[in-house]
Amino acid sequence: MSRLKILIVGAVNNFALETSYASAAKNLNCDVVRFDPQKEILKYIEFGKIGKLLDDFLPVVAWSKKMNRDLIIKVKEEKPGLILLVGGSKILYGTLITIKVIHPACKLAWVWPDTPANLNANNLSYAKVVDLSAIYSKSTIEIFRALGFENPLWLPLAGDLTLHWNELNTSDDFDCDISFVGMWRPEREKVLKVIIQKFDRLKIEIIGKYWKRNCVDKGLLSKWKGEALFANDLANYFNRSRINLNIIDDTNYPAANMRFFEIPTAGGLQLCSSCPEFRDEFVDKRDVLYFENEDQLIEKTNWILTHKNEVGEIRKAAQQKIKNSHNYSLRLESIMNALNLS
Repeated sequence: MSRLKILIVGAVNNFALETSYASAAKNLNCDVVRFDPQKEILKYIEFGKIGKLLDDFLPVVAWSKKMNRDLIIKVKEEKPGLILLVGGSKILYGTLITIKVIHPACKLAWVWPDTPANLNANNLSYAKVVDLSAIYSKSTIEIFRALGFENPLWLPLAGDLTLHWNELNTSDDFDCDISFVGMWRPEREKVLKVIIQKFDRLKIEIIGKYWKRNCVDKGLLSKWKGEALFANDLANYFNRSRINLNIIDDTNYPAANMRFFEIPTAGGLQLCSSCPEFRDEFVDKRDVLYFENEDQLIEKTNWILTHKNEVGEIRKAAQQKIKNSHNYSLRLESIMNALNLS
């Protein structure tokens, strides 16, 4: 029996979701081909940096169509058994129709790993073309079905065992007491302001974009250490932080964000804002610690600081749960099973 060839359409870099799926595909003994629309379109963009900025904010149809044609040719040449289209803001629905015509044996799975707030009309045009839509939030499945997506599958984000796995830190030696990694949001500033007011004796750090530009509380800026960490550097940071705050963006609610899985994969302890879709799976004080309000935030932080043995067991249980039930090999298997490709 021939190996399944999977064409992954989306970003190609060391930390993208698409790369996590590529690693999972290789773990499942599949052949992997990549196509990055953002990079492929560069050869058609005119006017240098100005043209690229223009295409980022006001996509030029002529340039996009040329890149889309390249994708069609790629499919014709490679003949994949499965195409994973991740996000897909630059892939036109006419391209997907053409692919189905020239290579009807290929299955098309659209992976939407983001809040509905970031959907566009082009994404919704995929409804009658794709064989499966993998939606990261369980709460939106019926809405997608009502929009015409006939085979929606709840497929949450997960842990990348290749990119972020770390051995558990069994000592009580940490580089940072409380850390937050993520871009600025007003709800995040509000939570972190409470943290520095109540726990100013501790080493607190913030890493993420737009804090320097948007943060109102200047006291928080003294805790800001840079814009980003990726791959192993990110995993090591989670592993070496005593408490990893995860303040889920309000527009992601009630679903789990990437950080929800990345922290335990790296062996870190997670103190997370409310996440209803996973509260029964990742249980409070067993796999994670949740807070609903400022009082609970302070209470849970103090509990962590005074229950070192219990905290170590939480780290261990959460990481094991990622390994057993919430990694990208299992997520990809769910797609393959739904499409009868396994």
